[in-house]
Amino acid sequence: MTEEPPEEWNTARRPWRSKVKYDDPRASSAPMREKRRLWEMRQSDSTTFHIPWTQRHCSCLPPAWAKLQQILAGLKLWEKSLVDIRGRFGSSIRSYFSFLRFLMFLNVISSLLTTTLVILPTIFLQDDSPGSSSLGPCGNASSFPRRSVHNAMLAVFTGEGFMEDTFLFYGHYRTKVTEDSSFNVSLAYLLTPVIFLSICSLGLLQCTVKGITERRMRSRDYRTPISSRVFAGWDFCIREDETSQLRQQSLSYEFKTHLAEERWYWEKAHYSLGRRAHILILRLLLNCFVLALMAGGFYVIYLATNISQDYQETPSNGVVQLMIQYLVPIVISLVLLILPRLFILLVKFEGHSPSAEITLTLIRCVFLRLGTLGMFFFSLGQKILCLGGDMAPCGGCGYNTLFQCWETVVGQEMYKLSVFHFLQQLMEFFLLQIPRRLIVSRWQCRVVRWLGKEKFRLAQNALDTVYGQTLVLGGMFYAPLLPLLNLLFIFITFYIKRFSLYRLCDVSQKLFRESTMRILFHFVLLLGLMTVFLPLIFLVTSVRPSHSCGLFAEYNTPWEAVQNSTRSALPPAVLVVLSYATAETSAYSLLFILCLVLTSMVSQVRQNEQDVERLKDLLSNQIEDKEFLVVRLREEQDRQGQETEQEMDL
Repeated sequence: MTEEPPEEWNTARRPWRSKVKYDDPRASSAPMREKRRLWEMRQSDSTTFHIPWTQRHCSCLPPAWAKLQQILAGLKLWEKSLVDIRGRFGSSIRSYFSFLRFLMFLNVISSLLTTTLVILPTIFLQDDSPGSSSLGPCGNASSFPRRSVHNAMLAVFTGEGFMEDTFLFYGHYRTKVTEDSSFNVSLAYLLTPVIFLSICSLGLLQCTVKGITERRMRSRDYRTPISSRVFAGWDFCIREDETSQLRQQSLSYEFKTHLAEERWYWEKAHYSLGRRAHILILRLLLNCFVLALMAGGFYVIYLATNISQDYQETPSNGVVQLMIQYLVPIVISLVLLILPRLFILLVKFEGHSPSAEITLTLIRCVFLRLGTLGMFFFSLGQKILCLGGDMAPCGGCGYNTLFQCWETVVGQEMYKLSVFHFLQQLMEFFLLQIPRRLIVSRWQCRVVRWLGKEKFRLAQNALDTVYGQTLVLGGMFYAPLLPLLNLLFIFITFYIKRFSLYRLCDVSQKLFRESTMRILFHFVLLLGLMTVFLPLIFLVTSVRPSHSCGLFAEYNTPWEAVQNSTRSALPPAVLVVLSYATAETSAYSLLFILCLVLTSMVSQVRQNEQDVERLKDLLSNQIEDKEFLVVRLREEQDRQGQETEQEMDL
């Protein structure tokens, strides 16, 4: 029987009711029955001013909003495929395909911005009135000499001929627009890629710093113990028996790697002085050899760029012309194919831990890919813009007069690199993976068994994808529709990689954590973005545009268009402030302030690390104290038990 509430809680004598009427009933000391009644009164009271209108009158909105979110989540691109991939192969493999969807989103945003802010205004505001047709020593914007290509297929692969008359390249955009237009197409063309790349850089930097900050907590003294890996390492999203066996093999490999790493730390602690000196000398020699290999690869790319640009104008048949055009992409692909395999072999002799070997190999492969792009840009700039070389071909024009529209030439080179990168993936899929899978499934000789099915190399696929996206980001200014073309490439790549994962390849046992892969994707993409963004800033602010084509033929630099528009639109007081803000004194002052801020942040980070270490020591001491107390309690219990037995014997 329910006990009646005390008399002081009677309805006629409840002085606290008016005080807690609109407070949280859970904070009251009233019985549960009274709390329930107060809650019902709050829900039914329509005169309460602080209850939202949607909560009083539209109680169906929260379930409808939740249902709408569920529907929108189901409409995401490749959502069902990503769920199935995670269930079959785990979250680390899924992170790669999620990264492909993220790149699709980036390219969609870039394509929409370029279409709405550049292409459509150019179509509707274009002035078709003829201009002067005379060509000076540096050319004229109204008469741009184009390369004639008679083969349409060759023009598609090289970006020449009729392809130069499309919106794909810089040279198609003209300086003349209707005079009654208030929209500045030149500013839109310049600021769209610059602002987009700046926002992408800040976003990737934030994601990278956040991920690295989380990873700093996982040092060797604070790693997951082997017991946690045993009891909490299973992925409960796995549904199939084959995937379950794959996950078991992965866990087995993870345990072996963990034990091998612990053994390496134990052996390292017992190294003699001579052994340590031997390892240091060997690492120094191998690193010098790796740097020499990279330098050789960069020099080969430099030679290939010069040869390709020198012989493109020579008359030849279609196949030879195509080989000359694609000489640089072929050389870059060979360098990226051979050197990473040498890095994998050399790192085994340097005496690093198993995890350090993987990390060091990835770092070398990343810098190799970015270095190839950097060397390609340098050699192309030296050939076209006379950077760091003989200034005679450039004369007084600021660029080599053999390249009347050098921006279009740069855009064509980025276009060819992007197309060849996609064609390389297709050739690898049709000419290597499928035949290898057929041979392994039909013949069982010793060589075929040793060869086996190809492994799905997660890190290598991620680096290839980031390399392709870096090419697109670097060519946005010179080939504005390159992101739209990359949408098609990524869309096809997703289904190719998924088919390879399901049908052709075995998943490698060297799986990574999903958080680790996300940090790797963001960090490598950030490095690639900086590799192409910094040269773009230099070209926009310091290099003379072509006189024969483009929206900036009348300016000394493309950034001068922004400065002129700013001077005409802003009041004089603001211009004075901007002039002081862009002076060298302001730059040095800002650099000094940034150094102070960076120093304070580094000091705070170190202080936080020391606090974390103290907390770890405190936690360890508390555990030792508890173990000591448990041992003492057990000893005391044993002593009391012995005394009891002795008393009973007496």
